[in-house]
Amino acid sequence: MDSGLASKVLIDTNSLIYSIENRVNLKDLLQEVPEVNGILVPECVHRELQAMSGNRKYARGALELSEKFDRIPGEGYADDCIIEIAVRGHYFILSNDRALQKRAKEAGIRTLVLRGNRKVEFA
Repeated sequence: MDSGLASKVLIDTNSLIYSIENRVNLKDLLQEVPEVNGILVPECVHRELQAMSGNRKYARGALELSEKFDRIPGEGYADDCIIEIAVRGHYFILSNDRALQKRAKEAGIRTLVLRGNRKVEFA
């Protein structure tokens, strides 16, 4: 993927939960990244948050936050779904999940990570 082009970013489940848990404004942080021109939440992530919202403390808030972003269709296990959508659409991924970051790198997908509570940068 050409790093000079602007692209949309897919947000994974753990990034949404992290942002609620740590009171991070993802929208504002992502708008500060010049290469990002849109924010998407895959349907598979939304479904995962729905399933978690009954028994995980911050999942309900993360689910509500996910509803503020545009959604993109996607089926199956969330990580597989995210990788497939990112490859197909030439999107970035926002994730602090090291396993997903590794898979993304192997697939040639650029990954953004949350650093502390106030910074997003490319991994």
